[in-house]
Amino acid sequence: TLSIPRDAPASLMQPFPTPCALGTALGRYADLLNPPRKIALAALASIATDAVEKARLEHLSSTAGKHEYVSYITDPNRSLIEVLEAFPSAVPSLGLFFGAVSPRLAPRFYSISSSPLVDPDVVTATVAVVRGDTPTGRLHEGVASSYLSRFVPKNDEPGEDKAQLEMKEVRVPIFVRSSTFKLPTDPSVPVVMIGPGTGYAPFRGFIQERAALAKSGKLLGPAHLFFGCRDESKDHIYQAEMAYAVASKTITSLNVAYSRGTSGQKLYVQDKLMSAAKVTYDIMKGKVGGSEGRIYVCGDAKGMARDVHRALHSILMSEGEYAAHEAEEIVKRLADNGRYHKDVW
Repeated sequence: TLSIPRDAPASLMQPFPTPCALGTALGRYADLLNPPRKIALAALASIATDAVEKARLEHLSSTAGKHEYVSYITDPNRSLIEVLEAFPSAVPSLGLFFGAVSPRLAPRFYSISSSPLVDPDVVTATVAVVRGDTPTGRLHEGVASSYLSRFVPKNDEPGEDKAQLEMKEVRVPIFVRSSTFKLPTDPSVPVVMIGPGTGYAPFRGFIQERAALAKSGKLLGPAHLFFGCRDESKDHIYQAEMAYAVASKTITSLNVAYSRGTSGQKLYVQDKLMSAAKVTYDIMKGKVGGSEGRIYVCGDAKGMARDVHRALHSILMSEGEYAAHEAEEIVKRLADNGRYHKDVW
């Protein structure tokens, strides 16, 4: 049983429910695969019995050792398990391990890729399976994505029935968070949806919702989808669904960019956005849909979302002849008024 000492610092994490088996604690609550923080290295240094290992851990956790920490821990994505193996004399007690060495396993967040209007009892997620070698030679597998992939039938296995049968024997802890990343309450409001790869996930739910609303007699406004992936034959997820959404007029246009297409030209969603500059400009400036039109971006924060943000600036500057600072102010105003939404990671 774990408990917090009376004189413990406020930063000490609350213990997880105990008593429980050690295997359960390691499997459910400890993050063993991410790089350890400096505070964890300092904790290991405090109990290392080998003088060389102790000095090395102390240096890595110090201000003076920040460059070595980056080169040894951060850049190679060295996991906590690998660090423990590299410093065998540092054997923490269970209390020290769970309290200061191992970070708590954080929940993994995924966008819901379905609409409750289609089935209120089903929630789907579109998950990219993380799997690859790290610079240290370790095979890194995503904690949640690899686990969930075990229940997806392979090409040579029976289909959905087998997966559902296996899942009946397993309990996966999940929860739903409230979100502002949702369609306007008025389905006639025009929307621009930008989501390459699994960034398409929430827009799949949007499209399902629009289809259900149209079936109930609601009038749909314009909806423009911008999707991107590397290779059409391997990476274009939900391709048939997207094509049907256009054919059934659930969405107005589908703009797809392949970064590794057969033409040899690398295209990204921001390039397709620029090709449809007038459509996007008219929605941003209220020429279509009044001042209600929405722009949604979902996916990679470091690359794609940043480049899309720049593309919106460029569209305002080219179509409306705004100065750079004026374009930035317009985009900021769109965000402040709930017309520019980003779900990025």
